[in-house]
Amino acid sequence: MPQPAIIPIGSDAATRRDRAFARPEPLTVLRGHDLTIAERSALLDCYATPDRTFHEIATTHRLDRERLQDLWFDLFIRPTRN
Repeated sequence: MPQPAIIPIGSDAATRRDRAFARPEPLTVLRGHDLTIAERSALLDCYATPDRTFHEIATTHRLDRERLQDLWFDLFIRPTRN
């Protein structure tokens, strides 16, 4: 009897799409924060390409990796609730 194929979690398009829709809208999150154009662009790049590292994206946008990572976690992972 044939066995069903085991697909690693996150490799199929449906799972990736579901994860993308679970995150808040990036433009809504960025609105109201005092960010430079490079920071805003890098954060949108992080959102759009989750397979790239913070270091790669920060280098592309000429930012400090630590600053980019702090912004990402403060705005998208642990947002403050008002």
